[in-house]
Amino acid sequence: MEYPAFNPPIIGGSLLIASIAIFHAFIAHFSVGASWMLAVAERRANRESDNDLLALLKKYALVVLLVPYILGAMTGVGIWFATSVVNPRAISAMIHLFVWGWAAEWTMFIVDIVAIYLYVYTWDRIQPAAHNGIAWILAASSTLTLALINGIISFMLTPGSWQALAPYGFWTGFFNPSFWPSTLMRFTVSLALAGAGVLLLMAMSKDLVRSVREKMTRLAYRMMLPSLLCLLIMPWAFSVIPKRSQDFVKGGGIPIAMFFALGMMCFVLLAAGSIAAMLRREYTPTVLGSSLLVLFAFVGYGSFEFVREGVRKPYVIEGFMYSTGVTTDAAAGVDRRANLAMLRKQGVLSAAPWTLPSGKKASELDPLTQGKAVYEAACASCHQTYAGYNALQPLIGGWTQPTIRRFLDTMHEQRPMMPPFPGTDDEKEALTAFIATVTKIGL
Repeated sequence: MEYPAFNPPIIGGSLLIASIAIFHAFIAHFSVGASWMLAVAERRANRESDNDLLALLKKYALVVLLVPYILGAMTGVGIWFATSVVNPRAISAMIHLFVWGWAAEWTMFIVDIVAIYLYVYTWDRIQPAAHNGIAWILAASSTLTLALINGIISFMLTPGSWQALAPYGFWTGFFNPSFWPSTLMRFTVSLALAGAGVLLLMAMSKDLVRSVREKMTRLAYRMMLPSLLCLLIMPWAFSVIPKRSQDFVKGGGIPIAMFFALGMMCFVLLAAGSIAAMLRREYTPTVLGSSLLVLFAFVGYGSFEFVREGVRKPYVIEGFMYSTGVTTDAAAGVDRRANLAMLRKQGVLSAAPWTLPSGKKASELDPLTQGKAVYEAACASCHQTYAGYNALQPLIGGWTQPTIRRFLDTMHEQRPMMPPFPGTDDEKEALTAFIATVTKIGL
């Protein structure tokens, strides 16, 4: 919280991160599945001496290099930048908690980059078996990269028995309760995304040899079939998330419940479409049908990412740090800078001097200016003011000032997705006055 935070107008920080992260995660997962497809398809082409298939795979490998790895690297940097300016305290905590995990992930990503470049630029220059070996290295390293980053991300929702500064805390946090189910789900999703993408490529390519089209189409269908496993893994993943999060999925959070149902439906349709096509031996896919399967894969994956982010609220790290950057009382032993109990005594502005006018102390400000500073420190990470993402005016435009004040007293109890107010009673009064002006109620 002591770091200055940037919240862009209208879309807000949350949507800024989401818009970059979903695109990045989509193509990153696609690259994992694509690496396995290249390894399997090239091995078959070498075994059958299928030069036509090898020619197609050579072009496809270049697409994998240009799209997932170059665009993925660019958006990956974008995620780091966006999270650093929107919620710097959260990203700082994750770096400190998992510094060696990040180091391992970056190391594996370097292996990915080297492998894909070697794979593309050594085509027809080394022995086929050695070249295919590079593809298998790429598949293994990209999967390990996925597992490493998922261990850190899944920790944010299910830290389990992890305790800061405890012996073996890194491993307890990394191999958290949701690590294995979420890793398996991400891997099956990556196969489905790659399969759907290749299917669309086959539909759009009109000059392919028939046997090549059939082989790649059949492989694409088989890669989409594991999406059915999501239905089997989901109960396991659901059972290990916090009860509060389970309640959100069951209907306590309407958007979360809707997107969860949408995601499940999309993966059922994806697998059902693959099974139906295989049974009917449809190895000449249409652009329309393939586009629908790509859409199902994208919407299904995006829905689950939305649910994963949503069920974590009001925390950014479950039980440790709220979405505002304020740490919980349970973190008092390891964080003395912006702990909830401390801020309720000293004031939230004591930990966020960047919200104050230059050269001013909080005690020197009038109530409205102080209230605006409290809003910047405690509310702006999730709410806009007049218009945009979670804007205050559309949400509480008809509320009176006493109603606003009472809500601030119990907002966490009334809205479990919202963290408790982190400041003093005087700051609460100042925030009430500021919100009242935003909603055009007046003082």
